[in-house]
Amino acid sequence: MAKKRKAREAQDGAEVDLTAMIDVTFQLIIFFMVVTQITSQENVNLRLPDALAANEEDPGAKKLFTVHIAPINQAGDEMLPEEFGWFCYGEPNPRNLDEMRGILDAEAALVDAERELTGRGGDGISENMVIVRCDARCPAGEFGKLIELMASLMMYKIKIAILKDQKVE
Repeated sequence: MAKKRKAREAQDGAEVDLTAMIDVTFQLIIFFMVVTQITSQENVNLRLPDALAANEEDPGAKKLFTVHIAPINQAGDEMLPEEFGWFCYGEPNPRNLDEMRGILDAEAALVDAERELTGRGGDGISENMVIVRCDARCPAGEFGKLIELMASLMMYKIKIAILKDQKVE
């Protein structure tokens, strides 16, 4: 009888302290956020997201096709612009969805030995790299639309450019 009573008392008071496991989980999350690497490039004056672990740009690197997601009206110094557009080839006017589809399709198929562009493979997947530079104030939806468009054209080699050590206000 005494053994049953002691066993019952031990089961009722048994608890597992999860504090240490929760602490370790949050430390791992912080660790992975800090060590994530992102490509860095500076071209157009945009407010890009900053990254502490960004790679320095190689000045001798080959020239890659770049799409900028920027405010449509850059003349004003707005903290949060209302409209954003897709810009490429250094032109001041934004591209709409159909224009960008045509441009990206042409870039995906482009073969240029000097720039080391191989075009599309036998499976239709483009081997050409595209750089996407997105303003830090841009809604994620604009970036998502561009990535979806590139995926529909089988362009999977994408670099996301940021500006190193920039502080966004």
